[in-house]
Amino acid sequence: MRLLAAESETTVDGDVRGWLPVTPAIAAPSGGARLAAVGLLVDSLGGLRSLSAAAPDWAFTADLSVHLLPTGPVSVLRGDVHVRRRGRRTLVVDVDLTADDAIPAGLATLSFTVVARPQHLVDLQFETGAGRRPMSNLEPGQPPTDDYLAEIGVVELGPGVAVVELRPEVANTVGALHGGVHTAMMDEASTSLGRHLLGPGAETTDVHLAFLELGRSGPLRAEASAVGPRSPEGDRLTAEVRLVDAQGRLCSYATTEVMVA
Repeated sequence: MRLLAAESETTVDGDVRGWLPVTPAIAAPSGGARLAAVGLLVDSLGGLRSLSAAAPDWAFTADLSVHLLPTGPVSVLRGDVHVRRRGRRTLVVDVDLTADDAIPAGLATLSFTVVARPQHLVDLQFETGAGRRPMSNLEPGQPPTDDYLAEIGVVELGPGVAVVELRPEVANTVGALHGGVHTAMMDEASTSLGRHLLGPGAETTDVHLAFLELGRSGPLRAEASAVGPRSPEGDRLTAEVRLVDAQGRLCSYATTEVMVA
């Protein structure tokens, strides 16, 4: 999160919103935020909201969908979280995305599986009181300068193929690959395929991601393949992306939309 310089706010009613500066380190060719960074933002905001919505239990992300709208170059992306369902074992939230306070930027939907709080997390406490706070350890106003995907270790091996080593910095509270990093892998694999088939301006605008197994062994590998032909104009394609761990287990599966800005 320190690479994104994001901030979150919890209201007195428990609602959550967050802000993501759209810096050159995370910008897509069209000027909006790359889906990789948006995925980490919405997964983190949804996870923050789940702390109170699922209490006293715990929640793990089961699936995540993000649909980004074209905005052109923007400065800040805001996400507002809404709880849509709290069942006995399921929690569903959505996140309205707005750019520069006025431009509709998309929508994300997340489903969580509600479980008994794991024993090693029983005493873990998070700051969830009302107020706005940074989601990183950057100084106020300090912009991130590192390349986001390079810093978290996502490496393109070839068209449609990306890998990442499993390290504590990219793991969740149970030591498996963080859901936001799954999204970054899906983004890079499908965008890489788009750059190869559509051109250098390709970017991933939509993802529907299902989490299937905990990714506990690395390196983890995401591989994208085109589904059907490209659009008649040659500027858009649909892809499926599979992420497997070092043992070859399928850990997550996604369908994505890639287009040229």
